[in-house]
Amino acid sequence: MKFAFTIQYDGSDFFGFQRQKDFRSVQEELEKAFEIILRQKVTLHVAGRTDTGVHALGQVVHFRIENKDSMVHDLRRFIYAVNSILPKDVSLVYGKPVSNDFHARFSCKGRDYIYRILHTPYRMAFYEKKSFWIRKKLNINLMRETSNYLLGEKDFAAFTKGAYFKNKEKTIRRIDKISIIEHGPFVDFYYSGSGFLHNMIRIVTGTLLMAGKEEIRPEAVKEILNNKERKDAGQTLPSYALFFLNAFYDEYETPKELIPFYYDLEKIDKLDAVLKK
Repeated sequence: MKFAFTIQYDGSDFFGFQRQKDFRSVQEELEKAFEIILRQKVTLHVAGRTDTGVHALGQVVHFRIENKDSMVHDLRRFIYAVNSILPKDVSLVYGKPVSNDFHARFSCKGRDYIYRILHTPYRMAFYEKKSFWIRKKLNINLMRETSNYLLGEKDFAAFTKGAYFKNKEKTIRRIDKISIIEHGPFVDFYYSGSGFLHNMIRIVTGTLLMAGKEEIRPEAVKEILNNKERKDAGQTLPSYALFFLNAFYDEYETPKELIPFYYDLEKIDKLDAVLKK
């Protein structure tokens, strides 16, 4: 039988999600905790692997178990038990049984991310590891205009590691929505799409910031996409300001109230409609 769980983690002290030799990973911590409670081997599958330092607010994993009498069938009790032995920087927040056809990665219909900018005259220590600080004035309208050129299915070879393009790996992806949301001291870059290349969101955001600083015109993005040259796009921004926000499925849905930042997303469609008038 299969079970899916929504997990959250502070990526500051992890070397990404995927298990790796000699480095701490989210997968290793979770599998270790699951195996202690379930007393059987557990192999996790994830909606989207995250890099070193990236955080998750609504990441989804699944695993299969063989023991029908396992404690996992009492999900409330199981989540409490697992959380009690997990380290403080990772936790389960929701779970449910899923069909045998379900797969956290391959059944996923879309993924949401947020890249958070702290836009203040002075840095704020509390947000040091959860946002990227910029004090220079940003032209938000120019960034929104620039983002329109990135929507849809395109070849994002210029917005990932050069090795992808050189190795002839597929670099075509689809971005369904980009919203740039100002609230308080933050500017949140919200992305929704089918999937993203390695470093893609961090490079796309770096490119949008070039427009916000009026270093490029919005239409320059068309040329960057066409040339497929990594050097033409913006810098790869730090990982610590990137959050895996949510994953979408036909049979599994994380309650929105369990995902921090979701109050922003409820305003997106209305905000976009106002901005386009």
